[in-house]
Amino acid sequence: MKNVIRTPETHPLTWRLRDDKQPVWLDEYRSKNGYEGARKALTGLSPDEIVSQVKDAGLKGRGGAGFSTGLKWSLMPKDESMNIRYLLCNADEMEPGTYKDRLLMEQLPHLLVEGMLISAFALKAYRGYIFLRGEYIEAAVHLRRAIAEATEAGLLGKNIMGTGFDFELFVHTGAGRYICGEETALINSLEGRRANPRSKPPFPATSGVWGKPTCVNNVETLCNVPAILANGVEWYQNISKSKDAGTKLMGFSGRVKNPGLWELPFGTTAREILEDYAGGMRDGLKFKAWQ
Repeated sequence: MKNVIRTPETHPLTWRLRDDKQPVWLDEYRSKNGYEGARKALTGLSPDEIVSQVKDAGLKGRGGAGFSTGLKWSLMPKDESMNIRYLLCNADEMEPGTYKDRLLMEQLPHLLVEGMLISAFALKAYRGYIFLRGEYIEAAVHLRRAIAEATEAGLLGKNIMGTGFDFELFVHTGAGRYICGEETALINSLEGRRANPRSKPPFPATSGVWGKPTCVNNVETLCNVPAILANGVEWYQNISKSKDAGTKLMGFSGRVKNPGLWELPFGTTAREILEDYAGGMRDGLKFKAWQ
């Protein structure tokens, strides 16, 4: 089995993880270049420039659809009079055996907060919600503490970093409906309605939460944003071993010798993940299927 050495250059999502698996709080996060991407974005770039950088970097949605994140952001209305907009983080992780978003939220809550701050600035959204799976109790506690720390430090709330930009962030826990992984069902649930998907159009970008323009992104997607702003487009593209840019969190939770979760560059083969990282099948068992 491969021994993974995490570095800022090769593992933008997970290099800050602690060996004792304890959460990384604000002081430690900032000592490891945390909120540097947000500083560069909010003080040195316009919202449109941030959208262009994310689009050029090739970041795609990590929730399953693989749609261009920058393109999705660009679908939000340009009309400045539409001053109420929302950013939603889909943290209702309910696919069987999946726990990648849980790891990020429990151990690196400020990475998600920073990613949402940058994204909200790019989208001109002044309020954000993390729609969290109800069973993720520890993640809820850690996210709320991270939001409180960021607010006290002037990284959330009013006039962030002296830029005049205001952004409030809240955690909303779901009620265990699998369908809330679909963005319009999630929006209905957030509004207090039955979590049924809505007919499209209109799409959330034009009519989402309470009829206002809304962007919905996955946890892992948003957590990729700070590194792109901090390190640049070319760096992000070069991490990958394929045409898809960046890295992906890959998890194994089955009858393998070494179940776990790894951040790997796109282009890593299924055989590598199964044999080199998960250690292959347990003794006496044969590989049959992989979902």
